[in-house]
Amino acid sequence: MQLDLGRRGLLAGAAGGLAISSLPVAMAQQQDLIVNGYGGSWEKFWRESLLPGFEKASGLKTKYDSGLARTWTANLRASGPDKPPYSFIMINEIFAALLRGEGFFESWPEAKVPNLRDVHPDAKLKDNNGVFGMISPIGLGYRTDMVKTKPTSWKDLWNNPELKGKIGMYQIQNSAGYMFLMMASQIFGSGALDFDAGFREIQKLKPFPQVDFSGTMGQLITRGEVSIGILDLPEVIRLRNAGAPIDFVAPSEGMFMFEQSFNLLKNGSDKDGACKYFDYMLSAPIQKLSVEEFFVTPVNTKVAIPDALKDKMPIGPNDISKILQWDWAAANAVRDQVTERWNRVMR
Repeated sequence: MQLDLGRRGLLAGAAGGLAISSLPVAMAQQQDLIVNGYGGSWEKFWRESLLPGFEKASGLKTKYDSGLARTWTANLRASGPDKPPYSFIMINEIFAALLRGEGFFESWPEAKVPNLRDVHPDAKLKDNNGVFGMISPIGLGYRTDMVKTKPTSWKDLWNNPELKGKIGMYQIQNSAGYMFLMMASQIFGSGALDFDAGFREIQKLKPFPQVDFSGTMGQLITRGEVSIGILDLPEVIRLRNAGAPIDFVAPSEGMFMFEQSFNLLKNGSDKDGACKYFDYMLSAPIQKLSVEEFFVTPVNTKVAIPDALKDKMPIGPNDISKILQWDWAAANAVRDQVTERWNRVMR
């Protein structure tokens, strides 16, 4: 099943305007715990495999709200921090940072989420005000039959002439595109927000196709339209399982990630139920199940990568410290200007 974390990182429409939710207004007044998540294979897995076990173990009933990060962000902003329609929210950190800065969240209490003690420290934000429940590391995916010299770093995109014109790039609206810009800014400039340096260097990589999400990047690589691209490890594994001659590289300067940030609503109606659910998601059996189903990196350090996946999944929970994190509050503050500049100079 495909877990399209990349697609969920789209920024378009996140900062303003209201979206039409799949969650009826009256639902927020019911006692069932609202569990938000994505559609497609994600929803099928949650409904058939995860939620029945949680309901049996907790005695709680749940309602699944299928949608996208920008929709949930708009729903919360429409309600305001005092009367949120959710008790917790699972969302990409680029969106969570916006809501956290607006006072929606509070820290997860360790006494009510005991599995937090086993979560890698780098998967927990300060005071547990936001915790990553699952991670998809992002590095380089490349065609082993098209690239003679195996890449080892992000700088190889600039230094290896055989890659010129064969590099797949993300649109800036996808968080992976924004993160790559910050990575280039950090490598070649004074820091992740030195966008002048990042823009200058990425322009040197042109021409390149720009894709909307990781599934499209995978298609470009599979068809040989590009020989290398910015790609998350789960997508690389899915392509390899389908027979594509592709491999994953964790660049020496560090990886970045598609993450699912779990956040407790300060004024949610059932914070105890939210804590029970998050503790369930962090438990070793559920973390292991998520690894096997979606090839995500577990955040519970007691969960080992299954033997059958070890040759395909080189990034385990103890490698989370190799994944860079960004100051999303600062990055979001200039998002509109960065997006306009990207669309103007990277066409």
